Amino acid sequence: MTVSVAAKFRNKVRAPKYLLAIPAIIWYLVFFAAPIAFIVLYSFGTKDTTKLLPVDLSNLSSNSYSSVFDETFFKVFKATLRISIVATAMCVVIGLPVAYFAAFKVPEKWKAIILAAVVVPSFTSFLIRTVAWRIPLAPNGTLSKWLVETGYIGSNGIQILETATAVQIAIVYNYLGFMILPLFVALDRIDVRMREASKDLGAGRIATFFGVTLPLAGPGIIAGVLLTFIPMCGDYVTATVLGGAKGNMIGSMIASQFSGAQNWPLGSAMAILMIGAVLSTLIIGAAIFWVLPRIAVLASPLVQQIRRKIYEHAANQARSEKLQTRVKREVLSKLLAIWTVLVLVFLFVPILLVILHSFNAGSSFTIWSGSTSIKWWGELFDGAETFGVLIRFAILIGIGVLAQNYAKRRPNVARSLKTWLATGAFVVALVVNGLITNWYRTIFDFAGIGDAIRNSFIAAFGATIIAVIIGGMSGVALARRPGGWTKFFMATVFLILVTPEIMDAIALVTWFPRIKDVPLVGTIFSTGWGPFNGGINKLWVGQSLYASAVVTLIVRARLAGLDESLEEAAGDLGAPPARTFRQITLPLIASAMVAGGLLSFALCLDNAVISTLISEAGSTTFPVALLGATKSTIKPFWGVGAVLLFAVTLGALWFLAVLLRRGGDSASKIAATFTGS
Repeated sequence: MTVSVAAKFRNKVRAPKYLLAIPAIIWYLVFFAAPIAFIVLYSFGTKDTTKLLPVDLSNLSSNSYSSVFDETFFKVFKATLRISIVATAMCVVIGLPVAYFAAFKVPEKWKAIILAAVVVPSFTSFLIRTVAWRIPLAPNGTLSKWLVETGYIGSNGIQILETATAVQIAIVYNYLGFMILPLFVALDRIDVRMREASKDLGAGRIATFFGVTLPLAGPGIIAGVLLTFIPMCGDYVTATVLGGAKGNMIGSMIASQFSGAQNWPLGSAMAILMIGAVLSTLIIGAAIFWVLPRIAVLASPLVQQIRRKIYEHAANQARSEKLQTRVKREVLSKLLAIWTVLVLVFLFVPILLVILHSFNAGSSFTIWSGSTSIKWWGELFDGAETFGVLIRFAILIGIGVLAQNYAKRRPNVARSLKTWLATGAFVVALVVNGLITNWYRTIFDFAGIGDAIRNSFIAAFGATIIAVIIGGMSGVALARRPGGWTKFFMATVFLILVTPEIMDAIALVTWFPRIKDVPLVGTIFSTGWGPFNGGINKLWVGQSLYASAVVTLIVRARLAGLDESLEEAAGDLGAPPARTFRQITLPLIASAMVAGGLLSFALCLDNAVISTLISEAGSTTFPVALLGATKSTIKPFWGVGAVLLFAVTLGALWFLAVLLRRGGDSASKIAATFTGS
């Protein structure tokens, strides 16, 4: 009777299904939908630099759109589309063999190694990887001098830097990993029996690949295209660092209208047209994928005859060529292995160059002096103090790892100790070193770069907290309380994921001045809040948008695969929804929340586009400072800072992979997590 009364009471005061998603809904409305809507409105205004917001909305017109259609814009616009389309196609061609090899040709252990080798460089700072390409492409760099000496090129050296070719190379490199991961996930999910059935019917390897494997991998190809083509079109960093006047792209042109020319209407019109062109290109591509199968259906009699002849020929040849087929299979596997190794080396070369040049004895980061030195490390670190810190860290963490391994062999030891001893040792090492020394305040004494690195960590940490809170709650609501509202919410999440980052950045740049007079909100984003200035608070907002969408998808996917019986049992026993969420649901999604948080931290620490446009004095992050340093000679100490951030990112990714592995995830599931699937 008590249970039935409790059930009636719960039905009477039942909250709306989207209750947990309300914080995310408000966040996205205020900081995504409203700013984008004002960008559309600004595109119909006129330039007025006498106002704080340099837009006159009293007389709306389409003059800005007319001004966009000039020769300069169309030249850059066509170049952007050409670079993006070619780069996307190259990513598919280069990445598909790697994904195929990892999915079908290697055991689980090697899958994890290959995917780790793809993930590590892909989630290393985008700007650092882009700047690294200045090393091999420099006209007076080591590679250029070697090619001149060997006679492969003329005495002028490599003349690629500050051209569209340099942008093309770097864009393919920067986005290749985000094509390989979804391709691998799609291929790894293919039922092996489908491919075996095709071969049993007489189809050869090529026919099976194009007739079975490739169509089934279609979702992965589409996901890879979305993860690469759309960010490419709005790429702001690559063109700025490597393109120069000859390699300009539409993203940097739009940014210049807001930061330099102060022509918000023209910049807004450019942004709207860019979004329209990107969507149109995707629609055309989707239409092609939609039309081709239907053309095949219309021509099915002819296709069936061709297939029958192919299968008959393959069946006749199969009996007499078994040995040859086995040899071909081995040759193909070796070729795929060689290609995979070459691609992985290609992904790591820029990172290794950054590490090497951080020890450069010369005064330029991109030009190798011929000898190594720790001078630039000394500029940032007190050698003796840093050495002591590292020794204490190594000893304490070593003790924790040994204790954890010892605990795993003892059945009577608590499971929590077996799982968290090493992590606890890291926390203890951090606390002990902070108490013994003041390294956390003095480790970055070099003017500018120390503050920039600290700001990067503060901005990434704050944005991660926001992303985990609103993303975790909305992910639970999507998985446990589905309804009509989920279609609109998922559409919003999808829009956040596919909107070019440059669009989000300029929308927020124009939005924060507009809300500065709103009580409390204006104070937070102008004078600051607590110990953090307004610029840091803006960075938290801007970086949390994409990160929270990723956390939402991860938590939703994790919780959707878990049985609801525990939560239902808690409700049947009279537990109110809040208590059920706190004691049952939250522990179930804890690993997903941690995974989403670590991935968000890595993404936010790397953010360059939003940080460049909305950061202010006192909130300059490392990517922003490094981007400014590229306008002159880059000193090797920037490489030192880059190596530090690389180590932190690598640590976060390693911890995330270990956490997912302990949760029972396969290599495919871990790859899906990294792509937000």
